[in-house]
Amino acid sequence: MLYPWQESLWQNWQQLLEQKRLHHAILLLALKGSGCDVLARQLAKTVLCQNNETEPCDVCHSCKLFEANSHPDFHTIKPEQEGKKIGVDAVRQCNRWATETSHLNGQRVILIEHADAMGEAGSNAILKTLEEPPKGCQFILTAQSLDSLLPTIVSRCNKWRLPIPAEANVKQWVEHKLMQSINVESIRLNSGAPLSTLAFVESGMNIRHANLIKAFAEFLQPPNIGIYDVTAMCTADGIATLKWLSYFLVDCFKYQQGVSNSFVHKESLVVVQQVASKVSGALLLEQSRKINTLYRKLEQHTGLNIELLVVEWLTGFIQD
Repeated sequence: MLYPWQESLWQNWQQLLEQKRLHHAILLLALKGSGCDVLARQLAKTVLCQNNETEPCDVCHSCKLFEANSHPDFHTIKPEQEGKKIGVDAVRQCNRWATETSHLNGQRVILIEHADAMGEAGSNAILKTLEEPPKGCQFILTAQSLDSLLPTIVSRCNKWRLPIPAEANVKQWVEHKLMQSINVESIRLNSGAPLSTLAFVESGMNIRHANLIKAFAEFLQPPNIGIYDVTAMCTADGIATLKWLSYFLVDCFKYQQGVSNSFVHKESLVVVQQVASKVSGALLLEQSRKINTLYRKLEQHTGLNIELLVVEWLTGFIQD
């Protein structure tokens, strides 16, 4: 079942399927938390379907095998862990799958999830196959942005971008799912991605975010008490908290510059105002830059001591 914000793009693909004009290598660019895997698998299932051309019939042998995750002509690779690269051996396996004969005398589909994680070696290994795939082989690649893909891969694919739904539509959809109202902050903290926003609220991260911002704002008031309370919250909830604090600092700086809207912390604007009146713009920018650097460092090196590094960063707010 597709999500509402995917319907328009899916209809475009259906037209190409009906006209037999679907490119042999589809690149789907989509925000994390937008459910692009659902859309990619819908396309794969349709290409493999034995009865219909523009949507899966759900009753043929192929559709049933697909739903059981045992279709012999559907292959997928992805990083073993989030943030890790796809190994070159896994990519080379795609080349072997591409040349195999179909087990069901139909199409073969190869899905590469998070294609931006292939790296240069993996990308080079599959270039020739993407450019001239064997007959009856459909490639589907997903990624979050073009920036993280090699141009040589991009040039061999037909690119499609999944639109981000309007904020009001995300709010309505999540509230319908949860049967409760949600703050706009929760949507903006997740870059407008519906599924990420849903998980954020369902797991109580919206409450933990509010508690962190409150504790952080109190720490920034002289005499800067509560540094270890803030640190404990960051340590408990991981590096995502550093992004929250970064957004908050940027909101404070924007308020100082006279910006009147587009704040991530829409419902916490009073707290933004309080901090903006106490901390200089220069310090806000400097600490914002440092926390973004710290986030990237912790993202790349998971074994580092987040508690120690956050304390060190927070001391940067304590003026002599």
